[in-house]
Amino acid sequence: MRWALIDFGHAFYRPLIRRVIILGLLLVWTAVEFFAGSTGWAVFFVALSAYAGWGFFLSGQADGPVADTVGKDQAPPADAGK
Repeated sequence: MRWALIDFGHAFYRPLIRRVIILGLLLVWTAVEFFAGSTGWAVFFVALSAYAGWGFFLSGQADGPVADTVGKDQAPPADAGK
């Protein structure tokens, strides 16, 4: 299992509008922290915004629906119930 701060492959992040809204909120909060004088938090949110922007738009994740890994005519894996 690979550790990640955000699971960019999760189905919740598939719609483009969700990714745009999340990145927009991060950037707005970065500006709030900067103009409030909290440069430490502003730097943190700049880094988090850059990480989210890379993961959402530059890492090569598809925009389409998540493919069903188990077909209707296939049986689920033997250890699925354990």
